Amino acid sequence: MTKTISFLILLFLSIAASSIRAQPHVTLDDTKQTELSEHNLWREARSLDKKPSFVELSQLYQEAKQVTSTFGGRGAYITKVKVSSVKQKETWFVNISAVYLDIGTAYWQTDDGEIIALESFGQIGSQNPRLAHSQSFSLPLDHKESGTLWIYIQAKMFATPVVLKIYNKTEFYSKQFLINSITSISFTVMMTLGLIAFFVYLRTRYLVTLACAGYIGIQGFGWFVASGSFGHLFTVSTFNPVYMGIIIFPLVIASASQFTKLLFNCQKDHPKLAKIFNILSIVTLILGMLMPFLSFTLSFLLSHIIATIWIPLCLGTGIFMLAKRDFRAKYYLMGNFLYALTLTGFILSHFYHLNWDISLEVVVQIALTIDCICILLSLTEWLQIQQKEFHRSYAISRIDPLTQIGNRFAQNEKLASLAGNYCITFIDLDGFKKINDKLGHDEGDKILIAAANIIQHKLQGLGSIFRCGGDEFILVASIENLPQAESLLMQLSHLLLETEKELRKRGWEDAGLSFGIATSFETFNQSECLSLADQRMYKYKQNKKQCFHD
Repeated sequence: MTKTISFLILLFLSIAASSIRAQPHVTLDDTKQTELSEHNLWREARSLDKKPSFVELSQLYQEAKQVTSTFGGRGAYITKVKVSSVKQKETWFVNISAVYLDIGTAYWQTDDGEIIALESFGQIGSQNPRLAHSQSFSLPLDHKESGTLWIYIQAKMFATPVVLKIYNKTEFYSKQFLINSITSISFTVMMTLGLIAFFVYLRTRYLVTLACAGYIGIQGFGWFVASGSFGHLFTVSTFNPVYMGIIIFPLVIASASQFTKLLFNCQKDHPKLAKIFNILSIVTLILGMLMPFLSFTLSFLLSHIIATIWIPLCLGTGIFMLAKRDFRAKYYLMGNFLYALTLTGFILSHFYHLNWDISLEVVVQIALTIDCICILLSLTEWLQIQQKEFHRSYAISRIDPLTQIGNRFAQNEKLASLAGNYCITFIDLDGFKKINDKLGHDEGDKILIAAANIIQHKLQGLGSIFRCGGDEFILVASIENLPQAESLLMQLSHLLLETEKELRKRGWEDAGLSFGIATSFETFNQSECLSLADQRMYKYKQNKKQCFHD
């Protein structure tokens, strides 16, 4: 009985070992896509400094140790797959789901023993068909050809399982067009938005716009290099540009922290939150400067830790600000929620074997593009608030709060803007002190308001009226020639006398207007013109008093 059990155990182990050692086999027929299970597909091998020859590859394969999965591994891996084609002569494409790939090479060994070197497909000095977020190479096969496909891959880290998929030409080109288009459009949109924010900064000098430009621009460039697109455009033979996506990620969060702090005016309204964002910015900025000198494995881990901290922080901030009815948060929260959701799945895929039949990198990139659009919309909300505040401050500083006409500051701006000839009318409200003393300051305010309204109404279209003192007003008008000045003088005199009558009709019998008019034709500068108008107003007032006494 014991011998029987031992025999069965040995038989089971022998069958299991044989199944493990069994060479994977693929038959290519009318199926558009064929996927090989990653389980027990690869062997861990010794890393090399260059692309191996077929002899070196064969030797490495013999020395290599079979592994269950490449997930989380680093270094070099080898596999060989038996491939048979039952179709007519056609070019197939092998797709390898590995982003951080330094060296990738493949050989085709026919059943007759002929060795054919296929395209290099790593990020360093490769000539393979370009496909963002993964690697691929072509496999041309004749009618009913069969043989062995040898594949060697090497990277500092395999963040996800390396899955092999073989596509026919039509399916591969469709996939290539879709993924590369999404990647290109996303990059273009993000960099355009980043440039818009930067140009707004150059015009306004608001730091929030600079932080926004850094957040969007660095993020866009980071995903551009991480997708492999940078390496596709520029041949790089000394380093793998894909790693830059991880290395510059802390700089993204440094910019994002400052943008969030400035967007919601945390320095003024939420100092504790501002302190958190400042600390995070400093830490991530230092890490961003150190990462080029750290091992990629450590940089990879640190970037994931930073992302894990940032996701709840930005979402929590958005929810908190929305609860405070800060509507700048609506776009901020909308974009960050979508991005955080996909980024969480992306991070989990690097620590847990998630068998999702989608390209998480592409999904994250789409979500990030939407997030960047929302970020710029939230910046637009901020700028609109600043514009309203500016207009409010402008009005307060240039509008007299009692009469709601321009004050002395606005008057000086008007005078400074004059380019041609002009006319200045100095107007003084007679009897104002007597009304104030007799009827009170409230009544004095009423007559000032009434006088300003009547003057504005009567002199509408002739010039701009300003309150330059307690009971003094100035009218500034542009003129073209001397005959117009003479006509304007007569018109102003008549209308100001009408204004005086209107004030007395309204019950202020002691009220009156004294005025003096001067033009640029009589003086050399504005100061002299103002002085002359003031002198004439004073003389007019004296003449009125003399007539009254007589």
